[in-house]
Amino acid sequence: MKAFEQWGTLSKMLKNGSFSYVDLAFAESVLKQAGNSQEHSAALLAALFALSRQGHLALDASEEALPFALQCLNVEKQDPFVSLLQEGIQAFTPSLWVCREGNHFYLQKNWTQESQILFHLDRLCRSAPLVHNGDWAPDPRLNQRQKQAVESGMQHALSLWTGGPGTGKTFTAASLVKACIGATASDHKEPLRLILTAPTGKAASHLEGQLMKEGLKVHIRSGTLHSILGMKSYFQEGDPDPLFADLIIVDECSMIDAKIFARLLASVQTGTRCVLIGDKDQLPAVEAGSIFADLLDLRVYPTTELTQCLRSESAEILSLAQSIKEGNANQVLASLRMQEEVKWIDLEEEKKSPSQFYTLFWERYQHKFTSSFAQRPTPNQILKHLGEFSILSCVRGGPLGVDALNSYFLNQSLKSVKQDAWWVAPIMVTRNDYDLQLFNGDLGCIVRRFSEDFSMRQFSIDDCALFLDRKEGFKQIPALALNAFEYSFCQSIHKSQGSEYDEVLILIPKGSEVFGREVLYTAVTRAKKKVALAGSQEVLLQATLRSSRKTSGLKSRLQRSV
Repeated sequence: MKAFEQWGTLSKMLKNGSFSYVDLAFAESVLKQAGNSQEHSAALLAALFALSRQGHLALDASEEALPFALQCLNVEKQDPFVSLLQEGIQAFTPSLWVCREGNHFYLQKNWTQESQILFHLDRLCRSAPLVHNGDWAPDPRLNQRQKQAVESGMQHALSLWTGGPGTGKTFTAASLVKACIGATASDHKEPLRLILTAPTGKAASHLEGQLMKEGLKVHIRSGTLHSILGMKSYFQEGDPDPLFADLIIVDECSMIDAKIFARLLASVQTGTRCVLIGDKDQLPAVEAGSIFADLLDLRVYPTTELTQCLRSESAEILSLAQSIKEGNANQVLASLRMQEEVKWIDLEEEKKSPSQFYTLFWERYQHKFTSSFAQRPTPNQILKHLGEFSILSCVRGGPLGVDALNSYFLNQSLKSVKQDAWWVAPIMVTRNDYDLQLFNGDLGCIVRRFSEDFSMRQFSIDDCALFLDRKEGFKQIPALALNAFEYSFCQSIHKSQGSEYDEVLILIPKGSEVFGREVLYTAVTRAKKKVALAGSQEVLLQATLRSSRKTSGLKSRLQRSV
């Protein structure tokens, strides 16, 4: 008999879904090594493991923060587990697997990653930029906050920039590069060594594209964080290779988890300028931590917030996004009722079956996906529509999830293709391919000839895939060479981070509320001109009132070290 089968309270929590078997198995394993079988000790260990699986770096056991941890575990305040957990906290003994910092309890791996982040932040902030310290003039096109951001980047080795959509983060980054070039000392003859990186290839490409528009002559190395850090796998261990550069600009930092953040900071050389850019209100990383948002909240590191939106055409969308960000559910509902560029489709009121909703969405949006051509289309005919429209869903599974919508739209698009016509469908790369320079999250289109022997699982030599390319305009690859991809009529909101579309349809099925307001904010701010949301009002309200922010001990540890 498993030890945890004798733990009455924890066994009940296993049955009601608050814990999984792996949580209790972890607790049992650690306690067995310690010669302990107390249920209160197991309660703390199981809670730590369950919270870590949700992406939290630590359990904050302080009186004001503990209710949030209980909410994450779906535990009511009056539940017997609460007193059991508090007893485990009081009786805590450090071990190889678990450690404590003040009121924060950690799995050892999470504590180690957080410690590395703090160490390297301190190292970088104590240094001064080594090169490009001459006189420079701010770009006259910058507004006041943007000028402050550039000044911060010039003065400090490490600086943080945050701002919502349309606030000019990328343009400001290009202005910083220009300032560094202008401040180059006369005896410094080497060109500026610049690294541009982001969690996704599309975000890194966006940054480099802005620099190319400005016509700046620098030595640029760009790519995803994994490629820049030389990571062939997320689970790669060992010290990262150093990054040799004068300036490192990292975009979409809200998407970076604790492990990658630690490796990134460790790779930055002392004296290198490093600018971390992102929107703190977007979804946190899929893995552990909300590190970028935590660093901004600390107010310890040089930080600039860009607040002025420069996209006049998206005022209604930004108003809705602001209401979501503030957790103002009443204002969110009011925005959905009154605005022209924002539409609401109430799936509860329409009382249709999933198949009827599929038909409804296909009829409304099929014209957004040009899927059939009599003659082989040119790359421009295909790729010019790539950023115009997308369907986003909060979840992958279920009747209104990514997989179901993609399957339906794929089948419908094939039905409209005539014999010997050319069929085109949107795709997303799902695994990095360094040989082809394709990265997880890259969007493109598959182009295929429709014939009698057409098979979804077998490509011909004439089939190809097209992707936007920041240097050549487009990149054409034989479909036979594609490593891993999925059809992308609909994509998850997590995968959409770093992308922009003229118009989006956002699906908010039941279960979406667990991702909190951040999932709604991220989805809405992918749209520049029009957005439609489809779901139930109850789920929308629950998501707006909840946050998916993940707990760490960064603030507490910094305060304790002062």
